[in-house]
Amino acid sequence: MKISIAMATYNGAQYIQEQLQSFVGQTRQPDELIITDDCSTDQTEAIVREFAKTAPFIVEFHRNEKNLGYCGNFNAALMKTTGDLVFLSDQDDVWFPEKIEHMISVAERNPQALVVMNDAALTDGELNEVGLTKVGQIRSAGFTMDNFVMGCCCGIRRELLDFCMPIPAGINGHDNWIVDFADALNSKVVDDRVLQYYRRHESNESQFIANRTTRVTPRLAFIHSVKKLFEGDVREREDAQIAQQQVMIEGIQRVQAVAPQKYHANLEHMLETAEAAANSFELRVRVREKWLLPRMAATLGLLLKGGYRNTSGVKAVLRDLVGC
Repeated sequence: MKISIAMATYNGAQYIQEQLQSFVGQTRQPDELIITDDCSTDQTEAIVREFAKTAPFIVEFHRNEKNLGYCGNFNAALMKTTGDLVFLSDQDDVWFPEKIEHMISVAERNPQALVVMNDAALTDGELNEVGLTKVGQIRSAGFTMDNFVMGCCCGIRRELLDFCMPIPAGINGHDNWIVDFADALNSKVVDDRVLQYYRRHESNESQFIANRTTRVTPRLAFIHSVKKLFEGDVREREDAQIAQQQVMIEGIQRVQAVAPQKYHANLEHMLETAEAAANSFELRVRVREKWLLPRMAATLGLLLKGGYRNTSGVKAVLRDLVGC
């Protein structure tokens, strides 16, 4: 089995050396490391090129002609990989020596799995453990494993990449795109073994509450999600969500056209769910535009008709009642 690592970098000089060395320290080293850089202005490229001189595996460094953003940068890296199993890597984590070897065994024991995922220990910026893991935080918050989409914990089979790539422009997260398909196809396997450090610092992209370095409870998760309802410009947020849903629908339709026949029924269900969620959201936008009493009546009517089936439930109802 050929193993690739896809790493997306951007001004990662402060931490990247530790992660590169953790690849060398693997009990089963990768066959290739593909790095795409999003126009870094620090020493990231120099560090990688120096590392490549002595690395015991192929190291390719590609500098993007223009800034592609976090998702676009990972898309570029994934498109250049050739492995049968492709691991995603952030530039600031550190892998435990047995990560690749163990996850290969997980993939071999689960031949139906298109994505295999491991747990990660949360740390501060200096890699000091805080006694929490990502999977532990998700469970502590009362979330399901559908909420575990962290790309840096993923190993992805070539079969999935062959029909779900490239990631459409406009998708918010490369890992959401890939893991959403694995979930829809009932082909994600999560192994509870902690196989890496997940470094948390002020430059991290993800603000998901389960990434916090203090224990999360269902109550805290609910309060956090309610607070987010009132952040930013409501109309701008709604327009962005509608656009995101449309990109996702068009993306699923494209994948349907090229995916193997055995996945078609699940992809059709995924498409129907996405379309229902989009329709529901557009109805809810119109509800929130009404005055208080008509809005309350419309929200109740939508609730009785099952209009919140593909939403966050109580939080979605609350949001529509408040009108935000």
